[in-house]
Amino acid sequence: MPPTNKRGNRSMPRTEEQNKQIRDERQEQILQAALKVFARRGMAAAKISDIASEAGFSHGLVYHYFKSKEEIFFTLVKKALEGSALVVQYAQQQEGSPLQKLRWMTQMILQHIAGEGAYLFLIMIQAITSDAMPEEVKQMMDEELAFSAIKATLPLIKAGQQAGEIVQDDPEKLAVLYYSLIQGLAISKIQRKDCPMPDADMVLRVLKAKR
Repeated sequence: MPPTNKRGNRSMPRTEEQNKQIRDERQEQILQAALKVFARRGMAAAKISDIASEAGFSHGLVYHYFKSKEEIFFTLVKKALEGSALVVQYAQQQEGSPLQKLRWMTQMILQHIAGEGAYLFLIMIQAITSDAMPEEVKQMMDEELAFSAIKATLPLIKAGQQAGEIVQDDPEKLAVLYYSLIQGLAISKIQRKDCPMPDADMVLRVLKAKR
């Protein structure tokens, strides 16, 4: 017999699409909760019970979606790396000059930092500096993926230099400078939630050519 609701009426079973939506939503809730726990306590000190409590779920439900805290951390790092490269890809598809594309990209990143995105930068720092990282995370950070955002930004910087919009200097060093500034802003936002954030034009002054 079909299941009944609280009023005793028969309810229709969920479709596979509805089940998938619920699974995806719960996984995302767990990841967002873990992001805050890892940022506060570090991966080594964090426990599944901390993540479950933050998400408002039981231990069993968290383990239903992830085998361990290491798998959760790996998923977050991979998501951060892929997301950073993806925003560069979207920026390249925007209309306008190279500097305008960089401005669009910077606006997207700053909006992300203003929300929960700042915690991802802290997770990335842990992934690079902590000795307690899972082997899978270490391997991922050693591969090309760890530098994908910087490398993906180089064509925009080089195009901006050719157009006279970007200062004439080593493009890779400029990309490192740009992302170091972004990372610093993210850390400042974590330390102080009401930290005043610069706009995209202010950030891009480090790259913009003087005219």
